[in-house]
Amino acid sequence: MREILKMIVVLAAITGASGLLLAGVNQGTQEQRKKQLLKFVKGPAVLEVLKGSDNQPLDDVKELEVKSDEEGAGAVMDMFPAYKDDELWGVAFEVTGPGYGGDIGVIVGIDVAEEKLLGIGITAHKETPGLGARVEEKGFRSGFTGLELGGAANVKADGGDVDAISGATISSQGVCEAVNKAFAFYRENKEEILASVAR
Repeated sequence: MREILKMIVVLAAITGASGLLLAGVNQGTQEQRKKQLLKFVKGPAVLEVLKGSDNQPLDDVKELEVKSDEEGAGAVMDMFPAYKDDELWGVAFEVTGPGYGGDIGVIVGIDVAEEKLLGIGITAHKETPGLGARVEEKGFRSGFTGLELGGAANVKADGGDVDAISGATISSQGVCEAVNKAFAFYRENKEEILASVAR
């Protein structure tokens, strides 16, 4: 009986120490992981949709706390500002839409003066290679450039202006849904977004 108690105490101590160690490593590497995510996952899409800015949007990223659900729970979104001649020209942020294989991460760039879409970039997806994965192609993404924020992004089959990818309607609609979500988010939170990226 004594041996069993001793073994339980030792196992509990090892488990507790391991948990503390893992929590410490997680906490200690959190900032570095965020930097890597910005640089290698979101970064290329942000730089593409905000091409032509005078600043470095990845270096000037700001965090905006937003209400994420009906209960008022908060979330933090990264806002990437773009300046031309020291004036705020554009802002980009990430939204998601439902694809065939899971959520599709979409960076949406908005011209703040014209209230038009500068462009979109895909950050993450689990779509079928050769079909849904073609949402990454420039030919598909360019169909969103110039869309008015007051309107909606829809594929032509749904009465919109965006050419869907042949054989990948669900993926195409998922990207459209993400863009529409971005339009709604920007309209509802415009003042907070612009204030968060103001110099």
